[in-house]
Amino acid sequence: MISKEVGGDLAMKRLMIAAAALLALSGEVHAQGFGGFNRGMGGGLAPGSTVQGDALRGEGVFLMGAGYYNLNTAMANSINTDTWMRLNEYIYQSIKLENHEKALHRAEVMAKRRENYEKILDRNKNSPEERDVERGAALNAKLEELLNPKIQESVFSLSPVVLDGDTVRSIPFFYGSEGTIISINRVTPGKKRPWPVALRGDNFAHERDAYLKALENTKELQNQSKLSREAIESLGKTIDTLKMRLFNVIRPSRDKDYVEAEQFLNRLEDWKNQLRKQEIEKIAGEIEKYHGTTIHDLVRFMGRNNLRFGVAKIGDENELYTSLYAKMKQQLESVANAGPGREN
Repeated sequence: MISKEVGGDLAMKRLMIAAAALLALSGEVHAQGFGGFNRGMGGGLAPGSTVQGDALRGEGVFLMGAGYYNLNTAMANSINTDTWMRLNEYIYQSIKLENHEKALHRAEVMAKRRENYEKILDRNKNSPEERDVERGAALNAKLEELLNPKIQESVFSLSPVVLDGDTVRSIPFFYGSEGTIISINRVTPGKKRPWPVALRGDNFAHERDAYLKALENTKELQNQSKLSREAIESLGKTIDTLKMRLFNVIRPSRDKDYVEAEQFLNRLEDWKNQLRKQEIEKIAGEIEKYHGTTIHDLVRFMGRNNLRFGVAKIGDENELYTSLYAKMKQQLESVANAGPGREN
């Protein structure tokens, strides 16, 4: 029995020695918990690892992770940049296309307006409607034709068309430099253009007389080129008195008579303010003293003072324009028939 136990122990010892030898021949012993991870990155820990070495290796692993983070961040930024570039290009192309379409639309609108404008010019010149005459457009078209420098002065003397001074003083001239209407008759109540209904009667007799006297005074001084600030202010005071009288007698309302009177007084106020401008004073003085007797005289006067026909809308101005248009058309026809007197 004893010999059998001793023999068993020897067999166990031999087995343990063989196992130790196999372990020694395996070549590596890995640090606890990190062997697999380190092998995956290309190396393991030697049997003699230290705390400092392990710390440095841990820092290396941390920095490697930071490197992967930076790499991924750079790749993400690159993707974002490319996305924004593509988006900006899309926006640019969209705006470019929209601007192109808008430019085409504007060009189309302008072409249509030009076409309509040319049609209106042709109508005013060759076959005007009643509204074209009343607006002064048809008369201005004839005026441009008569101002043609190719027409010699001698042609007009061969076949003059008569036009009296009173008719000229009734014209509402448009002065483009100031964008205003110059009309003596519009601010001078009389038989042809009486006072508005609301300003008639004994209630306004004194105020009407005061205004007419102040207006005549300004005309006299204007004709002599002596119009003064005091004279204009005196005229303004009579207009203010008329306004105050209207306010007290009728009171502000939408009544047709009141509105008409108010518009008339505002027109007088505008005229008073215009008289302060030297150019308008000069032109108004020439109109007041006008001595022309023909259509050609009127054409030269308007051309010299840069005047055009304004819109006819007060009193008998519509009838005036109809008659005046016929005379201007007659003058043009006589010029055309003169033949040799007109340059080509």
